[in-house]
Amino acid sequence: MDTQTEPQQYGARSERRRYHHLRAIYPDACKHIDHIFHNRHDWAGSSIDYLAHRLIHETYPHLGSGDVRILVGAIERVHQAQATVKIRH
Repeated sequence: MDTQTEPQQYGARSERRRYHHLRAIYPDACKHIDHIFHNRHDWAGSSIDYLAHRLIHETYPHLGSGDVRILVGAIERVHQAQATVKIRH
């Protein structure tokens, strides 16, 4: 049989995660913008998202705007999920 048409063996999954360079800095990036998401108000007329993007870009100037969006989005989703769990309890 052609190996390309054979089903994958059990346990032989390909890595589904991408953006390993962002995963490596995720914990540190959380520390930089964590306080913004805990206080869900605008800061001096600027939206929370804008401030989070700005802080991440200033902290990691080597990241492109797409990477900054992905990183901030992931951090924001975790905060939203944690807030949802706290509300349910």
